[in-house]
Amino acid sequence: MQKEENFIVAIELGSSKITAIAGRKQPDGAILVLATVQETSDSFIRKGRINNFNKMTTSLKNMKSKLEEKLKMTISAAYVGIGGMGMHTVKNTVTQQLREKMLITADMVKNVKDLNISRPGNDKVILEDIPQDYKLGTQTVLDPVGIASESIEGRFLNIIASSSITKDVESCFTKAGINVVSTPITVLSLADAILAEPEKRSGCVFVDMGAETTSVAIYKNNLLRHFAVIPLGGGSITRDIASVQIDEAEAEELKCKLGSAFIPEGEDSHSPIRLRDGRELSHEEFDGLVTARAEEIVLNIKNQIKLSGYDKSQLIAGIIVTGGGAMLRNLDKAYAEFTGFDKVRFVKSLKLQYRLEGKGATAFNGDGSFDAAIALIDKGDINCCGGKIGENKLFTEDEEAQPNAAQQGIAQPFGGTPQTIGQTETQSTEQPVEQPVEQPVEQPAEENTTPAQEEKPKTPKGPSKLNKFWNRIKGAATRIVSEEEDHFPGTKED
Repeated sequence: MQKEENFIVAIELGSSKITAIAGRKQPDGAILVLATVQETSDSFIRKGRINNFNKMTTSLKNMKSKLEEKLKMTISAAYVGIGGMGMHTVKNTVTQQLREKMLITADMVKNVKDLNISRPGNDKVILEDIPQDYKLGTQTVLDPVGIASESIEGRFLNIIASSSITKDVESCFTKAGINVVSTPITVLSLADAILAEPEKRSGCVFVDMGAETTSVAIYKNNLLRHFAVIPLGGGSITRDIASVQIDEAEAEELKCKLGSAFIPEGEDSHSPIRLRDGRELSHEEFDGLVTARAEEIVLNIKNQIKLSGYDKSQLIAGIIVTGGGAMLRNLDKAYAEFTGFDKVRFVKSLKLQYRLEGKGATAFNGDGSFDAAIALIDKGDINCCGGKIGENKLFTEDEEAQPNAAQQGIAQPFGGTPQTIGQTETQSTEQPVEQPVEQPVEQPAEENTTPAQEEKPKTPKGPSKLNKFWNRIKGAATRIVSEEEDHFPGTKED
């Protein structure tokens, strides 16, 4: 029986803000939100990755303290939702020949799964491995147990990322005195909380448009079939506007108020935009900067759909879009124009039932900024309460930090800790996602950083595109970003 003081803590690491929620699952399936905290993170998280560890740790300590003050209880652990550039799926096939025809057992299937996650890699981890199907001779099935065969072939979709993503998270949370129960992929948890079962079954493209990244998850027959994180988001558009010597806060305001992702032919011209400092910016140039980047983001989404091997005739439920970056005017028209999909749905609410004590769902989450953290709460089942305030202090600043969840023996409900890809020789055959042909063009100016511990790849720098946005609008090739790309030509380095 659930104790009254038990609760689950979920923390979403976003590029614009960190969101923390403490909640409790109710008998009717609803989530009762007990306490919430949000803090801006753009100074220490870029494109989903931590790039200032001291600021990150300080922010976590502050949020932990605020939550504990509201709860009147200590927090010992949390589910930490992660994302970030470079995260993508890779197909892998594992084949095992048997001595003779025999019934496939659960142990045989487990052995095939273990071989899948032991393939060689280069400083990568498998965050999640998703069985697609199993081939037994000429028969393809989802559950092979109990079927007789002379061989078993497992086909998997592995979600791959740099090992630094989970290591950095673990390091900061340990220093902040919070054990990490597990690190689920935020976007996939959010997809489960938004998509209806018929949409996943008939096939759909789920898009989460954030501040620094855009995540694309493609489902068919109730399984994830492709996933990638594009290092472009709503913040990219804001910086393009700011590149004409406009303060970034004013650029964000202009984007939200006047920005349009698509300008229909024949639309009347507008008078110049009056800036706060008295200057004027032509509406033509402003529209060009916004639509150029919006088109690039949508075309990169289209490219991920192509790489998945599915098309709109197979993805019957169409494209479902969410996230703060999806608020741009006429974005639906841009999707229709550049992807060819007729069905595009924008979502602003979860299918989950939730409420804040004393308030309804809309009253505290009208803008949807807590959606991802609520989705993480729904996935959790480990108590994160450390006891009453002052009763069980975890450690002082002079003492060693507590061991992580894995070291304490806490269950890993999301399939365990991320699997480090080792050097063990296996019978698996990797099938990497086809990489698009690079077609660099001059880009709108955009700042970009990579974590301090990683060396920035050397890339050619293209000239500024501030006054040349018409090249893209008139049909110039658009830059397609590959899944693992951390930095790309023509952008401004910090």
